[in-house]
Amino acid sequence: MKKYILSFIIVIFILNFNTINAQSLNQFGLKAGVNFVDIRDKLNDDGVTHVSKTGFYLGAFMEFRKDVNFSIQPEMYYSSNNNKIDEKIGLLHIPVLFKYKLGDKFEVYGGPESQFLLSVKGIDINKDKNYKKFILAVSAGFGFMVSDEFTIDARYNLAISNYIDTGYHNNQKLNFIQVGLAYKFDN
Repeated sequence: MKKYILSFIIVIFILNFNTINAQSLNQFGLKAGVNFVDIRDKLNDDGVTHVSKTGFYLGAFMEFRKDVNFSIQPEMYYSSNNNKIDEKIGLLHIPVLFKYKLGDKFEVYGGPESQFLLSVKGIDINKDKNYKKFILAVSAGFGFMVSDEFTIDARYNLAISNYIDTGYHNNQKLNFIQVGLAYKFDN
């Protein structure tokens, strides 16, 4: 886990080093919100079931503005989601979003996301080889800027890889709809 956090810090340092001239445009922020999780469970060739659960997320981001309308925003946040009846899943999300500002109040964004499975309540994920510790996903969404500091954003997170894989045509994926509030600190 330490190497993933160190990699994130190195990426932020490199992006920040390349934008020294636009330093006043770079902003650090915090974000929190609600996850609406859709667990896609493929049991065999014939059927796919969906289970929907609610959770939360909490984390931080750094926005590197490249020009007036375009920016790159790496993020790191933790999410906790209830799966099935008693299973609670903890994930570390590290997306890198490419944002484009539309007018004064709206922005759209998208990009790749790495997810790291941290915990599943009642299961030792280090011993159970069916659980995948690394999950690849893509995110796309939009934001509404309430003020210079506050943004309400919503995104869809589509899992590319499984988080549980128990064999041929028997797997589960985690897809999210996230709605939250972001706060950008003044420089």
